[in-house]
Amino acid sequence: MKPVRVRFAPSPTGYLHVGGARTALFNWFYARQQGGSFVLRMEDTDAARNTDAARQTIFEGLRWLGLDPDEGPEQGGLFGPYSQSERQPIYAATIAELKASGVLYPCFCPRERLASLRTTQEATRQPFRYDRACRAVSAADAASRIAAGEVPAWRLRVPEGKTVLDDLVRGEITVEHADIEDIILVRGDGTPIYNLAVVIDDHSMGITHVLRGEDHLTNCFKQIIIFKAMGWEVPRYGHLPLILGPAGEGKLSKRKHPEAALEHYQARDYHPEAFINWLALIGWSFDDKTELMTRAELVERFSIGRINKSGARLNIEKLASISGDYIRRMPLAEVLPRVRQHLVKAGLVAEPLSAAAEAQVAAIAAAEHERLKAFGDIVEFSRWVFAAQPTMEEKALKNLKKDAANAAMLRDWAATLADPLPLTADMEAAAREFCTARGIGFGVFVHPVRAALTGRTAGPPLFDCARILGAVRCRERLLRGADLAASEPA
Repeated sequence: MKPVRVRFAPSPTGYLHVGGARTALFNWFYARQQGGSFVLRMEDTDAARNTDAARQTIFEGLRWLGLDPDEGPEQGGLFGPYSQSERQPIYAATIAELKASGVLYPCFCPRERLASLRTTQEATRQPFRYDRACRAVSAADAASRIAAGEVPAWRLRVPEGKTVLDDLVRGEITVEHADIEDIILVRGDGTPIYNLAVVIDDHSMGITHVLRGEDHLTNCFKQIIIFKAMGWEVPRYGHLPLILGPAGEGKLSKRKHPEAALEHYQARDYHPEAFINWLALIGWSFDDKTELMTRAELVERFSIGRINKSGARLNIEKLASISGDYIRRMPLAEVLPRVRQHLVKAGLVAEPLSAAAEAQVAAIAAAEHERLKAFGDIVEFSRWVFAAQPTMEEKALKNLKKDAANAAMLRDWAATLADPLPLTADMEAAAREFCTARGIGFGVFVHPVRAALTGRTAGPPLFDCARILGAVRCRERLLRGADLAASEPA
């Protein structure tokens, strides 16, 4: 058997779609499982839409996912170049063979005729299909017209018969050639269109298996015809189901869903291994109960036969759950630098950090570790720490104003706070004694104090919050909270 060679072939025209990331992932799994090669190829023949920024987005996205290509534009390899824009000499040689063999025929139809044909077919509710008018042009007439200066496009001469595709995901699919249009494969300027370029690339790069989105299924039969016309071995194909929007409302769309972009997840900084785990479960499963799997387990257990045929919904809640689980399992020492970089990027702390700032960031990381679903969550979780005064949530303000006695209670507790603050357990013990002395329940104390210190109703343990702020800032916030509590009722 030939060594397995798979490829991921995105177009650098925008961000890396999460569906593309899953395609790359499944190809990478299969290559690693089979001891094969994972090839990255840039399908960048659309010069008007390609950008260097999009290329870098793809490179960086794969690096974030840990999907290391064995060959590609950055890595090089024996079958390069790995960008279609650099492969024109390779295409030209194959196009010459196809023309000589009669697999391609010249089409001289002007755009006006094709537009008229489309209008007629639409009016009669027929699917648009080229009527093969130029098939009747003899080779001698075609050569004469070309010599006279006419510049034709070149169409695929679809033979009679049918093509049977044994799809690795969908099973056997048969298409009659009468239903396949004689599509243009070579433009008038001599450049190949996608369907021809991809066949030449897959053949010349020795690709054995093509796992890609189901939106390529209709192209597949045309590509198989080209492979067979050239006498080349046809790869095994598997067409992956679509990823549906978070509400299951149709295909995950770049236009409708910010979650369609891999950058969305990179910016929030989900745990990359958790993201891999979650992404693998969109349209694939190992069994009906196992969800948490390491990368090594996913590689070992991956099976193309267990890929679903139907579309799968993008479940963001499941991602948050899995990523949170991964982060909770991390030692705090590993969480700390990830948290620090987000606080620095958000401008909440400035580098180089002082010893006091380092200690505060460490305290924040320790307090929020259990709540993090993504490392970037730390920014919103901790804004209350760095604000001159916290923004007060509506419910927190109500907690402050709920009892007329809250103002005096906050002022009195502020007066008990010594600098430096005692350890968390000692602070809590002192607070309980304070409540007992005033004859109030601990819950009556906790809610307005949390509101005054953080402006929120939920967060890390209350006395961890106090120690993060320090005695001076705690007193300032408690006194401001007392003033708010004494103002007009909410």
